[in-house]
Amino acid sequence: MTALATSPNSTAAAADSAVADLAPRPLASLIFKLMDGLSGATLGLLFYGGWGVWANSAYGWSVALRSGAAQGAMSFVVTLSGVTLMKWLFGIAGPLWWRGAVSILGSLLLIYGGIVGVHLWLGTPEILLTLAPGLPITIVFCCVFVGSMLRIESAARRQA
Repeated sequence: MTALATSPNSTAAAADSAVADLAPRPLASLIFKLMDGLSGATLGLLFYGGWGVWANSAYGWSVALRSGAAQGAMSFVVTLSGVTLMKWLFGIAGPLWWRGAVSILGSLLLIYGGIVGVHLWLGTPEILLTLAPGLPITIVFCCVFVGSMLRIESAARRQA
């Protein structure tokens, strides 16, 4: 078993170590740190909450605010918990490419399954429009984050 696959704590330590390795490239280091923190989750809450309000504004302020609050809150929670989910799925056994694929696809399916379920429960009228801007961004987010874990894992294997 590898350093990233042993536990979420060892994964976080390896990721922190990799961020330290990125020190000569401050922009890359900053972006990687934002992906796993409260600042990224807060930005997601504001952006996607605002989008949810706009996307449902034709149905009245009550519906628009409820849908925006739900979308913003879910974005916050998903950003914080999604990274943990990706790390956990990345820890499964198998070839590195398989672990990366399961981490990306599994997290996307679980995340969007939950989000759609909450919007169905709340009666959000424009679910697809509400989620539309987030899906490509979430896909890129997951690919970049998992790509970073793959890079860390590959570097650890080369050094071993």
